[in-house]
Amino acid sequence: MKNIIFKKLGIIVLALLIGVSVFSLFPTVTKAETTNVTWTNGSLTKTIPEWNQNDITMIGKNSGKWYWEVTLDKGSGYIGVASADKTKRIIYGSHLGVNIGPTSPAFGTGIYDYGKSFMANDVISVALDLENNTITFYNNGVSQGASKYTPSLVGTPIHPFISNDLLQGPTIYTANFGASQFKYPVPEGFLPYQESGTSTTPDPSTKPDPSTTPDPSTKPDPSTTPDPSTKPDPSTTPDPSDTDGATQPTGDRAILTVTMDNGFDKEFDLSKKELNAFIAWYDAKDAGRGASFFAIDKHNNNKGPFSNRKDYVIFNKILTFEVSEYSTK
Repeated sequence: MKNIIFKKLGIIVLALLIGVSVFSLFPTVTKAETTNVTWTNGSLTKTIPEWNQNDITMIGKNSGKWYWEVTLDKGSGYIGVASADKTKRIIYGSHLGVNIGPTSPAFGTGIYDYGKSFMANDVISVALDLENNTITFYNNGVSQGASKYTPSLVGTPIHPFISNDLLQGPTIYTANFGASQFKYPVPEGFLPYQESGTSTTPDPSTKPDPSTTPDPSTKPDPSTTPDPSTKPDPSTTPDPSDTDGATQPTGDRAILTVTMDNGFDKEFDLSKKELNAFIAWYDAKDAGRGASFFAIDKHNNNKGPFSNRKDYVIFNKILTFEVSEYSTK
């Protein structure tokens, strides 16, 4: 009887040893070995109380290929990367579906349409490739394509970045830098941001199981994509700044470039009347009179089912502004 018990125990121990040996042959890249990357509050969840406030991680990267995920829990804002002093950024905007990057000779200042907008409970993944100088954002596991802006424009070290763009109310984010299982597969050749190693190419056995790759059949039916021919002809879209009902801006106009205290440039194409209204507001506020903000119509950037959209410029956030006047026939 004792021999039978010892034999059974031996079989169980042998099975456990074999199991441990088998699992050791298949490490995973979806969970990092370290737990030292957080936002500046020491947590993976960060509440950003007010408009234009932001945060970066305590740790930046100088080289390598890195992946992380950020869930927008509440509010609206930007997810991306920034320099250590946060003056240079490459960011993906939530409610607009835009990409913003540093000023460069290739792209000038600013902003362009990029990817799909996202909202609360959506997961935005970032694949930062400092070896090939690219950054790609994923919206709920679907690539939005490589950004036109390259990490070299930001410099190193480069940090994960989040911000709040609500005029009122907090924005809350929760990040996963690799301390727990990622929701979506890590792109081949990338490591979790928390990984402390310097290697950027994981062992082939660590490639994600193909069964975890989204089924191509789940991609949106191309037939549901709006026919490009249905886009409004710009020549038939009236400019809201025109008071005479013309379909194209005419007369004396100006490009107003407002540089904010965060280093961003806001650029507006305005009629002379709108420009004069802005300057009058600025002069009055500089003298201590009037509202603390000024609303500027976004005109041709009026996307979505809205009768109008405005950009609210805050007086004490303005560093300087430039006016470039021109005339149209």
